[in-house]
Amino acid sequence: MKRAVLVVIVLAGAFAGYRHFFSVDRVEAKYRAFAEEVLNRRYDAAAAMSDGLTAADLEELGSQERIGAGVQMFQTLFPSRFVVDSRDKGPDGAVVLHATQTVLFNPVGVESAFPAMKATLKQVVTMRKKEGEWKIAAFENNFESLDSVPRR
Repeated sequence: MKRAVLVVIVLAGAFAGYRHFFSVDRVEAKYRAFAEEVLNRRYDAAAAMSDGLTAADLEELGSQERIGAGVQMFQTLFPSRFVVDSRDKGPDGAVVLHATQTVLFNPVGVESAFPAMKATLKQVVTMRKKEGEWKIAAFENNFESLDSVPRR
């Protein structure tokens, strides 16, 4: 009898842990997908991932527009790198992520299979769960730095 109770407790704990970590991954995965859509100027797709933000709103917050000389300086974009610096949970269930997006790219005139430059963007993203899905409710996108990528 004691073994059966112990097995039930262990299984319940494992299930709760799995649900917790699976939920955490969905929040960050949604944020990353959203940030990549904004970076690649697919504002309609990014707006579909949000709650209350329009494509026009996101165009004003666009990542390429905030980096250096703007859109005209990008020839090739590579997948971004993301670091979630902090995560806060509000009393209403909203999750606020403070994150860093590193945009890897080649500027116009550079042909390479590897990125030549990187830009760092600091972002604050507020997300809410709506109808069982995480949606972006607010998005702040601030340029921090532009640098070349060191060759090894």
